[in-house]
This record gives sequence, structure tokens and C-alpha cells, in this order.
Amino acid sequence: MITNDAIPSFFFALAMVSNGSIAMAESSASKPAPRAAPSPKPTPVPKAASWADPFAEPSTPIKPGAGPALPAPPKPGAMPAAFPAQNLPSKELEAFMKGLEGRWKCDTKFAAGSVGPGSQPLNAKTEVTIKKEFGGFSWHGEFKLAKTATISATSGVFQIGYAAGTKQATFLSYDSVGSTMMGAGTLAGDSVTFLEEGFLKGAKVKVRETLAAKGPKKLYHKVEIAQGNGYQAIAEDICSK
Repeated sequence: MITNDAIPSFFFALAMVSNGSIAMAESSASKPAPRAAPSPKPTPVPKAASWADPFAEPSTPIKPGAGPALPAPPKPGAMPAAFPAQNLPSKELEAFMKGLEGRWKCDTKFAAGSVGPGSQPLNAKTEVTIKKEFGGFSWHGEFKLAKTATISATSGVFQIGYAAGTKQATFLSYDSVGSTMMGAGTLAGDSVTFLEEGFLKGAKVKVRETLAAKGPKKLYHKVEIAQGNGYQAIAEDICSK
């Protein structure tokens, strides 16, 4: 069935046949259809920037010709390379301290002004004990100063060791009235003088302390304190076994 809407198209086809237009149509049909224009290439989507950790520390590039990297810091507790090893007790300290071992009874003399402003010279009695400790790495000492009419009884301890790096004897002491000292000194024959710093009855001071063997049964001890015009003697001990 042909509808009225199809009539114009139908007669248009017959007219083409009557006019010999079929060949033209065939020839046109035989020709290949023109190629469609190539579709434009899709625009590449830019790659997303790689994620960066905002808390990461930036790495500094090494410039050409840069110096060598610094060595890693030593681990906690590691001994520095330049630190002298001291695997055995000091023979020098052993030879010196051997003559000081034992129990000593001392006559102690305090200089004028040494136990207070305007104080007079004072005599007292002191007992001292010195013995080897820690396998010969140090010597332990104890002292007891007897009570007098003007001073109270005082006791304390001291330790004498050896520093191989400086080849010096070391000294550390503290007592029952809050005094504490630390220092070092070079062994010289049968004596040693320690240069110390610390606190004497709460006051910060510098002290020079001498210890010497005077024969097999004699011991000499002297304590000096730094004043404005040099060191002033405050106490001396003459000890015997």
C-alpha cells in the first residue's frame, strides 16, 4: 500500500528511469563513498602529579666535587678512638701507694684563721686508713678527725686513682660537713701534689693538697687553699704507723 506521503518519492524514481538517469545513478553508486574525515585525536589527559609526603625531609643532592661524607657519630657508650685504653692497673700508682697503705695516727695542726675568722692555731688528732681497692685501679682512704673544744668531730673518705691519658694521679674526696673536692697531680718520686676544685663547707674553693711518704713509717699531708695572694696553708698532718 502506498500512502499519499510516498507519492512524490515514487514519481521521482520513475522520472529518473525515463530520462536515462539510472546509469548515472549506477555510476554514482559504483564510486566508493568518500572517506569520512578522521576524527580528531583525543587530547591526552595529563598524568596526575605523584603524591608527595608533606612530612618527608627534603633530600639535598650531592654536588659534583663535594667533599667526603662525615663519619657517623659514635654509638652511645662507645669509647672515642683517641681515648687511651687502660686495661691494667697503673704500675706507677702501685709503686707510689704501696708505701701509704695501712693505718696511720696523725698529729694535725690547723693554721690561724683556718677554722673561722680570727681563730687561733689549733692542734688535733686524726686517724687515717688507706687500702688498695678495685684490683689496684685505685686506693680507698678514710679519715676521722677527733672532736676538740672548738671543732666538731669530722670524718670523710677519699679515692686516689690514675689517668693514663695525662699520666697523673687523680683525687676525689668528700666529708661529713659537706665538703667535696676533685683534682689531679703528677707523681714525683715519693710525693704528689693535687690541684683540686670543689666546695669547702659550702664555699667554692681551689685547693692544693700534698701527700708524701717520709720513710717506711712516716706520712706527710698538707692542705692549702687559694686566697687573693696565692695559696695559704690551712692544715698539716704528720702521721706514723
